[in-house]
Amino acid sequence: MALFEIITMTDDSGMSRVVTDDLAAWVDDMGTEITGIETRASLRTELQGQPKIAGFLGPFWGGLSQTGDAIIRYEDEGTYSALSQ
Repeated sequence: MALFEIITMTDDSGMSRVVTDDLAAWVDDMGTEITGIETRASLRTELQGQPKIAGFLGPFWGGLSQTGDAIIRYEDEGTYSALSQ
């Protein structure tokens, strides 16, 4: 099982973090869409076959949860820019 961590910038320049095990429901609730799947064989095995989301960068490796589940991370462009500095 994987957990999905989605990080977005908020209006007050802070970051918001959501963790879910139901990415399809989150995508639907946010009014965005899954645009495909990650196919690059050069990525970690855990990232291969993971969804791509319109308006978000990722999937990225987020480590393991306390229960050993893979954490698959997505970031909007503002978050990616802020975390990459």
